[in-house]
Parts: sequence; structure tokens; C-alpha cells
Amino acid sequence: MTGDSSASAAGWVEHLRQGGTTPWSAWPDRTAPAPGAAPLLPGAQQLELLRRINLARGSAAPDQGLADRVLATTAAGRGKADLPLLGLPTTGFGPAPVDPATVGAHELLRVASVLVADDLVALGADPAPARWARPWRRRFRLVGDPVLATGLREHLRGLGRPEGGPRPHVVALGAPLDELLARTWTQRCFEHGSKPWAEWLRFWRERDQLPARVDLADSVRRWHPRRPLVRVVTDHDRLPRELGVRSLPSSLARVPGADQAELARRVAAVVGLRVPTAERPSLMRTLQRRIPDSGVAPVGVPARERDWVASSAARMTRQLTRAGYPVVGDLADLAPRSAPAAVTGADDEQVLDLAIRMVVDPAWRTERQVRQ
Repeated sequence: MTGDSSASAAGWVEHLRQGGTTPWSAWPDRTAPAPGAAPLLPGAQQLELLRRINLARGSAAPDQGLADRVLATTAAGRGKADLPLLGLPTTGFGPAPVDPATVGAHELLRVASVLVADDLVALGADPAPARWARPWRRRFRLVGDPVLATGLREHLRGLGRPEGGPRPHVVALGAPLDELLARTWTQRCFEHGSKPWAEWLRFWRERDQLPARVDLADSVRRWHPRRPLVRVVTDHDRLPRELGVRSLPSSLARVPGADQAELARRVAAVVGLRVPTAERPSLMRTLQRRIPDSGVAPVGVPARERDWVASSAARMTRQLTRAGYPVVGDLADLAPRSAPAAVTGADDEQVLDLAIRMVVDPAWRTERQVRQ
């Protein structure tokens, strides 16, 4: 590294630390850096992420503490090592130099997800709502739709209605199979992580099997095969009666968007390295409640997988029909929806925008009134 290029690069890093947004390719300053500037340069991923964070902060005062965090954060997961800046001398070994502006969103997310995970660990888990259990109330066991079941368990526990107990009524939460698959993957992302959506779906299609929480017939058989104590519910408007409550919050059925699930998938992998295994579920559930809305639709099944989903739904419907379980609604509702999904995966740019929003805006970490 020559003296001039070293001074120019270090000056640009200091410019970013002070809240600057000038791209490296347009950096004109060739003067020496300010006293105390670090001679070792961060990778292009960290530098470009900091520049984008500065753009998101707008006219806000520089936050050098945040800047130093970004520049010191190591990228998580599989990907490229820290990339050197284009235009600086190299040793001929290691990754090729790049213009930070050309670094893809996937690489920037490897750094941004670590920042979000560290903020989540520092925040800690929200206290779980609970009241004194009322043993005279109807006992229940929820299987099926994992997003709805998770919200229901928490809501009912807050009413003194914990799941389980002697001879519980098994309530199988049904939905169109393409939606059940999407919700199952989404909930896995907010629990302990998962493969990317397309890979996860292909994994099950190649085996011609359904995940345990999606296969309603197998779930019911596992928990309670006796027909009088089972209800397969596809009409969710009638759920309160099956659970012995007057009403349920409409927010329980809210499904996180594709970008929220993908960010959670990445964050879960980092959180798993930061805290003991037993603490990760409560932290990820906290993230699920607090993650900002972005208006992006949940993931959907791509056209190439729809034939397999349709045949799997028909097979599951036949199994439930032969078993003779009581149905609240219509088993025909388990068939996938006919329209192809508009969103068949997460867009890395949208996920990165969400991650930067969470890094810049502390509201999700400080707001006490969180969603159910």
C-alpha cells in the first residue's frame, strides 16, 4: 500500500465514521487522514454497509459508536472474506479488490444480521405473559399451522389456559397446504433457523413427504388417535368455540413477510452462537413480536412445486377422511390455492433495507407495547 493510497483510503473511512455518504469511487480527498485514524482498513462489506446506514440516518448527528460497531463486525455465515478496496496495492493473494458499491446485498446482510442479532441479545427476551392456571377449563392441544398455534398458545397461557393436561382435546389447525408449508418454514426461521425457502421446499418434495407440523393426520395420530377428542379446524372463525373462549385477537393470524422471515433465519444462526440453546427460542419469539412491518407478503409456493403440493394435499385429505375425525369447516379447504404465489422467496435488497432500518431505528428495542 502506497502512502498516497493509504492516506486516501483512511481518509474515506474517517469520512464514513463522521456520517459521510460519498462512494469510494467518487472520493476525491487525497490528503492525510485525521490524527488517530486507524491504519488497518475494514472490508468493503463493512464500509459499504456503513455508507448505507449513513444514508438511512439522513441528517441525524453522526453516531461514531454505531460506526465503530459496523466496522468491527465480522460477517457471519458462508460467503467471502473481508474484501479489499479497489485501487489499492495488493499482495497478489486473497480475494480480489472491489468497489464497495458493487458488493451485493447478500454479502452486506452477512454483516447486518450480526448487528441485529447482537442488539437482540442485548435486549433480552420479553417476559412471557401468564396467569394462574384454571384447571376446570377445557384442556387442549394445538397442532397444525405453526404461526397460528404459537400465537394461540401464548395468548391462552396469558388467560390462564396453558396447553396440555389430562385428556386434552386435540385441535388441528388446517389451511391450504401451500400456506401451511409457507407458515411452517416461516415459524422455523423465528425459532432456530432453517434452510432457505426454496431449498427447504425442495428437500421435502424430493422425499415426497410433509414436515411433521404440516402433516395434520400424522400430528393428530401422534397426540391422540381417539376421534371424540379430536377436531380438524379449517374454519378459523369457529376456533374460539373449540378452545372455550369468547373471541381471539385478529392479530394472531398475522404471518411475517418474506423479508422478515429471511432476516430472522439469518439472525437465528448468529443468536445460536451468542446464547445457550435453551435461551434462543424466547429471544427469537421476542424478535417475532417486535420486528417492524415492511408491507412485504409472506413467501409462497413457486409454480414448479405446485403439482407436488396439490397431490400431497389430496393424500392428506384422504387420510383424514378415512380416519373419520370431526371437521370444523371443510377438508376441501386443505387444497392449495389455485393462483400462483406472487412472492416465491425473499429479495435480498428488501431484507437488507429491513435490517438497516432495525440497526438505525432503536424503536423496536425500546417499545414496551409489543404485538401479540
